[in-house]
Amino acid sequence: MISNKMTEDEFNKKYDLYAQMIFNISYGYTHNKQDAEDIVQDVFLKYLNQDIFFANSLEEKYWLIRITINENISQSRKAYKKKVVLDDDMVSTIPDSQKKDDLIAEVMKLPVDYKNVIILYYYNNLSVKEIAETLKKSESAVKKKMERARKILKKMMEDN
Repeated sequence: MISNKMTEDEFNKKYDLYAQMIFNISYGYTHNKQDAEDIVQDVFLKYLNQDIFFANSLEEKYWLIRITINENISQSRKAYKKKVVLDDDMVSTIPDSQKKDDLIAEVMKLPVDYKNVIILYYYNNLSVKEIAETLKKSESAVKKKMERARKILKKMMEDN
């Protein structure tokens, strides 16, 4: 038994289902494989210790995404944050390869609300609807945050 509520098989199925998604979100924040793996462990520890009943798998998925974002924000506030080099395969969705590092550095400078929508949309391929449900915001609010984030990023890139 893993916990009072979940068998080891049930936990393994959930881990197989969500671990890669949690890792990808975390890597989008940390740009460090080891830190992202640590966050995956932290999120699953919280998952095991939670007393929430999920009505469906979508609700469970959004809860895990929200916890993952919170863990990443918490991690980024820690004093021992270190500078790391990004793996090219993690940022291959950015078209202009010579601006990859600059763009990612600028994304990381965005305010948290803007950074969240950019990372979830571009790096984790969530739809606007999924982001809205995850962040408990309206779709129009998510679209507006994405629009503002893009404008800020464009200006930041032009200033470089």
